[in-house]
Amino acid sequence: MSDDPEQAFFSDGIAEDIIVGLSRFRTLKVVSRNASFRFRTQDTDPAKIAEALGADYLVEGSVRKAGSRVRISVQLADARTGTQLWSDRYDHELEDVLAVQDEVARNIVAVLPGRVQHDVVDRSTQKPTDQMKAYDLMLKGKALRDGLNARDTAKARALLERAVALDPTIARSYMYLSDTYVIDLWLGLADADAPAHTLKIARKGVALDNRDVYIQDQLGFAYLCAGLWSEAEAQFNKTLSMIESEAESMAWCGYAFLLLGQHEKAREVVSEAMGLDPLHPPAIDWIMGQVEFFNGNYEAVLNFLMGAARLNSLATAFVAASYARLGRERDASDALREFVTERHDEFTSRGIVVEDETVDSLARGFRSMWRRQDDFERLADGLRASGLTG
Repeated sequence: MSDDPEQAFFSDGIAEDIIVGLSRFRTLKVVSRNASFRFRTQDTDPAKIAEALGADYLVEGSVRKAGSRVRISVQLADARTGTQLWSDRYDHELEDVLAVQDEVARNIVAVLPGRVQHDVVDRSTQKPTDQMKAYDLMLKGKALRDGLNARDTAKARALLERAVALDPTIARSYMYLSDTYVIDLWLGLADADAPAHTLKIARKGVALDNRDVYIQDQLGFAYLCAGLWSEAEAQFNKTLSMIESEAESMAWCGYAFLLLGQHEKAREVVSEAMGLDPLHPPAIDWIMGQVEFFNGNYEAVLNFLMGAARLNSLATAFVAASYARLGRERDASDALREFVTERHDEFTSRGIVVEDETVDSLARGFRSMWRRQDDFERLADGLRASGLTG
């Protein structure tokens, strides 16, 4: 789309890097450079490009230079309708052409797969569930899993079990299915055999695709839930070394380092992930809120865990504990009441009866998440300071 012939080499370089980067994502099929570049100088209707390339989405961009500065604009569009789904603009000093090209391409690649997946999920939800194919079921299950709450997790598991039954070759179906047990284990809602079951399912996903970094980091969480701390740490370090632009996977690696007791490393990794995708999903704010708690930044905890990131009772527990640490007693008491209500709802959704309201009865399910019991006790002490007994 650029109108400056002198910037063609730069624009082409960014486009090539985006194609290569997107090709790393196992859930995307990306049209080749040669096929795509046939249309870069033509004013062609998006629907005709889509038909010629067999594409569902188009990524278009432009480069404009003024003095020593360059402006790169990019947009993601529905190839059939031309509807814009996402756009952004990057302004840089053009001191090192290759460095700018690499940074911009990396940031774009970090964002686009999530936007495509979100749109695919929106489309699939318009179909009756009994008409969904395995891939649709997998994406819908993933979207529900992203809620990180008990009721949506149960719905996600049912869809993902159907996806696996319909097509046992989709590796990510096993990954997301395993993750539903991880969430239940974090919230203290799982059966005694869940850790072994989680690991078994995760290993099936890895056996089908051992190059997908999202599947690799999920295997790490399965190790964590089985109490295999050393294996988990090695797995997350391996996964992090494989990541190039996968912002969501990077953020979850950061959360794993938090659970392993490496608070500063967790903050560093999650901050980098958030920088790659400024419009990240609420789950990444949910992660960062907890990271800030263990780094002693209680006001930051409240900023991250308000609104959409208050995904489950664990988030509310950190909010109550942070208010207590800040000496805001009334706010801590209000948040604690919300925590108790949410916790009862989580237990009720799985038919679990809780007879009293103490730290032990309501929060003990969180204990197994943390490698260092001092970390759990720091949260538990915050709940006690908010007014919870036990």
